[in-house]
Amino acid sequence: MAEISKKLKQRLRQYASRAWDAEVQATLQALAVKFERWKKGGMSSADLNDAIHEYHDGVAREIWKRFSTNKPGMPLAHAVAAGFVTKESLPAEVLEHIESMVEYFQDQMRDE
Repeated sequence: MAEISKKLKQRLRQYASRAWDAEVQATLQALAVKFERWKKGGMSSADLNDAIHEYHDGVAREIWKRFSTNKPGMPLAHAVAAGFVTKESLPAEVLEHIESMVEYFQDQMRDE
């Protein structure tokens, strides 16, 4: 793969950071629903505690592993393929750089 410019690297990091936030925010919504159930007495404290640990050890860890890289294009492409980020929200140069990776992740998600 050809060397990319510092400006593009910076933009990739910027948009990957936004993608991380979008993905975490979306997954925290499910946990927020469980907090609301707990507040209304529909879930025990033990069950909520288990849900928190499950979130932390499961989806939160997967997101952290995906974004803990010095190649921000990969997790950004995954976030686009998964629908957390739209292609339209990305600058052309960023989209052009990650387009083949987005297609790869879309193919992987279709096969699952």
